[in-house]
Amino acid sequence: PLFLDKLKTEFDEICAIPIERSRTAKLRTFQRKLASLTFLDPACGSGNFLTETYLSLRRLENKILVELSHGQVTMYSASESPIQVSISQFYGIEINDFAVTVAKTALWIAESQMMEETKNIVYGFNDDFLPLKTYVNIAEGNALKIDWNSVVLAKSLSYIMGNPPFVGARWMGEKQKEDVA
Repeated sequence: PLFLDKLKTEFDEICAIPIERSRTAKLRTFQRKLASLTFLDPACGSGNFLTETYLSLRRLENKILVELSHGQVTMYSASESPIQVSISQFYGIEINDFAVTVAKTALWIAESQMMEETKNIVYGFNDDFLPLKTYVNIAEGNALKIDWNSVVLAKSLSYIMGNPPFVGARWMGEKQKEDVA
């Protein structure tokens, strides 16, 4: 909700524009805006924040597609895709190698789910999910020790999110105390 509420409000304001040509142009610009946002979760674990954010953005993008098509099923050629929001906009860092694999898989599953939802709005675009073609940007490493710019450039980030793992000082192991220092 920290960023999504503002985007939903912006979408509603665009939909309220009475002049169709202006509304259509603003919807297309808004869709490009959604596709330009980048997200980093530096302690992503199994990728829940990244996955939920991706799903939310794609659902908003699907609403844009419905508005652009005036609620009618729209045909697209096999070479063009109406989808601009991509899992490649999402970056994570995770210290646990198994959790990295889970996070990547979760994003691919979310991508597949959203393609299915989009099929109800548009037909004809290349919706072959397998083999996996999209790259998932989840790096394995300790976010307290690696340069985040090696994962994603700070100047290209829109949002940093998540909740870092922490325990009270009494329960920290020696390695965790070193990381905090």
